Amino acid sequence: MSFEFTKENIDLYLKELAKEYRKQGGKAMPAELVLIGGASVLINYGFRNMTTDVDAMISGASAMKDAIHRVGDRYGLPNGWLNSDFTHTDSYTPKLAEHAKHYRTFANVL
Repeated sequence: MSFEFTKENIDLYLKELAKEYRKQGGKAMPAELVLIGGASVLINYGFRNMTTDVDAMISGASAMKDAIHRVGDRYGLPNGWLNSDFTHTDSYTPKLAEHAKHYRTFANVL
């Protein structure tokens, strides 16, 4: 059975990711995630109840990869729970970021 991400637990995991990234990299290393696919539909439109992974365009220092793995390990999430694999598909274009809408900022997390 695959893991199910919901709007509620995606927010939890993203907040935990922000905390872990900040712990590793400090305040001086900004990062940005642009959610794509099922996670984006789930968060922005609500006509979907779950997704099995979180596809994103990931911009941040190399510490982001470690932070993603640490959060995944801490919560028992599947490998690749947050990934940018879709960038290797025909539907990917860098222009997606131009049309992205701000969802949430996880700054000043403790």
